[in-house]
Amino acid sequence: MRRAVLAVAALLCAAVVVLFDPQEEARVLLTVMTVLAWLFVGLYAWRSPWRSTEAGKTLMFTAAALGLIGLQLMSVWWFGDYAWRNEVRAVTMITLVLSLLHRLAVLWEFQHEEVERDRT
Repeated sequence: MRRAVLAVAALLCAAVVVLFDPQEEARVLLTVMTVLAWLFVGLYAWRSPWRSTEAGKTLMFTAAALGLIGLQLMSVWWFGDYAWRNEVRAVTMITLVLSLLHRLAVLWEFQHEEVERDRT
């Protein structure tokens, strides 16, 4: 099922690239990315104990950061050049940077815990 969904999604993305001009293509794909990121956040928050592990936290933080970036980019289409736009963009980018740094730190710790376990 998952492979079929991914295959159909890949074909739909290819169709968007072929059928739309670059500006509209970006808007369609960014909108879909943002919706998927927030859908993940909602489902993960509602149905999973994501706070119980560092891996769960990093998945949540990264998905939320991607959703925020998508919303910030989409807000420019909706509202044009609004007040504090640069500051909002900076905060969303910092959020993604910190979530990715957290993800790398968690990965580093997990990999080194495995090495330590293997040595004993």
